[in-house]
Amino acid sequence: MGLGRSNPDNPFSHPGEPGVGVDLDPPFVAGDEATRWLFSLNRFGIRPGLVRIKGLLDDLGNPEKHLQTLVTAGTNGKGSTTRVLALLLQAAGHKVVTYTSPHLLNVHERIRINDRPIDAAEFATRVEAIKPLTEKHEASWFETLTALAVQIARDEGADFFCCETGLGGRLDASNALPAVATLLTTVGLDHQRILGETRQEIAGEKLGLLKRGVPLFCGVDEDLRSQVFVAAVNSGSPCYFLDELARWDDANPWQGSVSTWDIFLRDRVFLGLPDTGTGALRRNVALALLALAELETTTGRQLLPPDIPRTLGNLFLPGRYQHLLRTPDWYFDTGHNTQALAGILREFLSGNQQGRNILLFGAMYDKDITGDLSQTFGRFDVVLGAPVSLPRSRTPEELAQLFESWGFTPRPWSNKDESDLPACAVAPSLKAALGRLASRLGPRDRVLVTGSCFTVAEVFYQLGFTELDQTRGVGQAGPVMERLNN
Repeated sequence: MGLGRSNPDNPFSHPGEPGVGVDLDPPFVAGDEATRWLFSLNRFGIRPGLVRIKGLLDDLGNPEKHLQTLVTAGTNGKGSTTRVLALLLQAAGHKVVTYTSPHLLNVHERIRINDRPIDAAEFATRVEAIKPLTEKHEASWFETLTALAVQIARDEGADFFCCETGLGGRLDASNALPAVATLLTTVGLDHQRILGETRQEIAGEKLGLLKRGVPLFCGVDEDLRSQVFVAAVNSGSPCYFLDELARWDDANPWQGSVSTWDIFLRDRVFLGLPDTGTGALRRNVALALLALAELETTTGRQLLPPDIPRTLGNLFLPGRYQHLLRTPDWYFDTGHNTQALAGILREFLSGNQQGRNILLFGAMYDKDITGDLSQTFGRFDVVLGAPVSLPRSRTPEELAQLFESWGFTPRPWSNKDESDLPACAVAPSLKAALGRLASRLGPRDRVLVTGSCFTVAEVFYQLGFTELDQTRGVGQAGPVMERLNN
């Protein structure tokens, strides 16, 4: 398959999620026939609306009515916040099913039972069983997957179902679920073609999740809070603003083997929390702690574990400023819009620098990263662009144009064995870029892989990781680089 669009006359010939299709290369291809059928539904594209998901749930016996669901929405941070909620609830003694998207290496990652992905064989059996209902309601692939996740949570006897929204909120499949709490992390510019051209319009779509009597825990910027407050009052949803009810410090200097930070709520204090690596991730942890602390107060149930620092020490956030390899250090982040990228680039560049800072960047062409990042990019010693093996990826030519708009002139890529890395270049593929890096990195260099969750996914795969849980913990880069060189 070529690296450009699958049909030049129709750039949306893969109109749904970019990383799902039956004609793609690993790691973006289904591994069995049932999942191939599920992926084939992606050809119908993104179709907001609640009629189809409600029809599916009705025919499944309304499993959503048996669940205590926490729904997390937001432009950035909703996946990591959902995972934090799930980890804390599980450590407090509850059985938790988590539903997040997109996946990185395997679709089974999206549905996790007590932080372990659903068994692949069971998943395939369930997909096969739901086929007639999907065809009856002409449901999309995401609606079908959402219904499956809810059914699995019910069948597993989950105490809580932690659910990340797919797109927006008002017309997202997750809005068909009765929730015990709604969380809203951030609002930025993304998916404007569907959600609206301004942050206020996008916020309005996400606030469509609000339900009477269901509390909202909100981390949006100050300029949107009045809009959120009015929507919460009109919907009858109690509203808790993170920046009004919580205070926290930046991470303290390293003490022993970890860096720590503290959170102060109005009625409790959490001290000595292990640092998650970035300010954005600390906000997400704070929002999850605020939500569960307030729900504890209002419901009388124990929702937080007794040893929160120890629990958060086991937090696994794949692709969220994930430190995967050392000597040299490799970090991975799924940031894919201007808001997320600006933050993650600053965080990376503020780290300890003894060697070179190197950026490996790939992005989807329909994502808004048009903001001026020239000064931040200019602080990297090496900037390498490369297309992802997806039809919606920016091509090498488009990546070069993007770099030029930020004031960089990429050096033409050469297949010759050049002795060092160029200051800026665009490789013909991520595999080629990784091959060039593998033989030219020094032990003190630092590499950041970012621009899209699909960039992270393909680099994981090229580095030899085939299951997401293989990326838990930090390993030595040497053996991985040797495999690339061979």
